[in-house]
Amino acid sequence: MPYVELPTIVLGGDGFLGRNLVEHWRTRGWPVHPVGRAAGDFTDAAVVDRVFRDAPPAGRILHAITKQRTGAIQYEMQGELLRDNARIHLNVLDAWRAHQPQAKLISLGSSCVYPESAQPLPEDAFRTGPPHPSVRGYALAKELLAVGCETFGAQYGLRWLHCILATVYGPHAHTEEHRSHFMAALIARAAAGKARGDTEFEVWGSPGTVRDLLYVTDQIDAVIAADQAFENRILNVTSNQPVTIGQCASDVLRAFDWPARIVHPAGSFQGAGYKSLDSSRFLSATGWQPRFGIEAGVRAALAGGLAQEHMG
Repeated sequence: MPYVELPTIVLGGDGFLGRNLVEHWRTRGWPVHPVGRAAGDFTDAAVVDRVFRDAPPAGRILHAITKQRTGAIQYEMQGELLRDNARIHLNVLDAWRAHQPQAKLISLGSSCVYPESAQPLPEDAFRTGPPHPSVRGYALAKELLAVGCETFGAQYGLRWLHCILATVYGPHAHTEEHRSHFMAALIARAAAGKARGDTEFEVWGSPGTVRDLLYVTDQIDAVIAADQAFENRILNVTSNQPVTIGQCASDVLRAFDWPARIVHPAGSFQGAGYKSLDSSRFLSATGWQPRFGIEAGVRAALAGGLAQEHMG
């Protein structure tokens, strides 16, 4: 395994995905060097330069730092999300080149970079149209990161992989308003609703909205499989098993054993109606498959402590 000989640097090691990555590495006995908020503000180039210079020589760098918001508030923060994330990503690219050029940079991307489409999107659809208006600033910064990996890799002879992920949920996920993705938000609202004795389960958006969804350890295993099979490319890393919001809501109710009626309030925020990736290249090369269905994933997330504060 490539993770045994040299440590893996995890940027964002105290965030949702980063904490799970660090736990995954430590459980397997792989050396890991987490970098969290205490290291400083990654929009500051001097901070990032110091972090990379002081870190041990690494075999892999997992870049999971991002500034993100969800829901309608994104419309109010387009410039801020573009500015701060672009600075973070450019600083990481520069410090990687200067101080850790032996390491393979694995950057974690988002499907928001793709244009709207009624069909699953392959990698060839990257940069073929505008993203959904609600995520324009954030998506442009993610696009910059992907192209930055390509261009830095080509000019400086560096190894990289930009993995475009599913919507991920599990322990340590954000459940606070404006920061939680739809699945963590569903789980938190179900926990609170059942604790109150509600008979209705309020689910935002349309039940027919389609997304890719993976439990966090499945997504991490998929990234590991992708790393071992691919290099120097942008890659969709999902399961080719899209789900609807309605299906997710029903599975959440079953996981909670809560016989509530699902209601969709009029006027609630809804992003792109259909967003799914075609990950056939990744799946064909690796044979990877997820272990968790939605209901089992929700139960695992709850067992890992997700939404405890909402259970009364």
